[in-house]
Amino acid sequence: MAREGILDRRKKFVLTPQTFAALFLVVSLSAVFYALMHKIHDEGVAHPALLMLLPLPTILWLVLIIPLFIFMAYQADFKGLNPLIPTHYVLIAKRCFKAMKDNDFKVSEKDL
Repeated sequence: MAREGILDRRKKFVLTPQTFAALFLVVSLSAVFYALMHKIHDEGVAHPALLMLLPLPTILWLVLIIPLFIFMAYQADFKGLNPLIPTHYVLIAKRCFKAMKDNDFKVSEKDL
């Protein structure tokens, strides 16, 4: 009995220069996020009202990271795009969020 489903056709994860660029961006954005959260937390000791700002960097960080993970998962759909180039990153993010919006935040290869 042949099983034909999306989970049965496993593709090998390919490490390309674009993958390393996306990983570099993930690490860089995470370092900036950590530094910003640490700064807000330290300043929040003296000014407790600043602690209300903690969700804003978290939301921004997630919005910036999600397209990179989708880019790494579905590399074949983003041929010729490099996330280090700002215009390419915007194209990647637009395609990712449009696919997520159209499919109740579930993304598959056919949606991109």
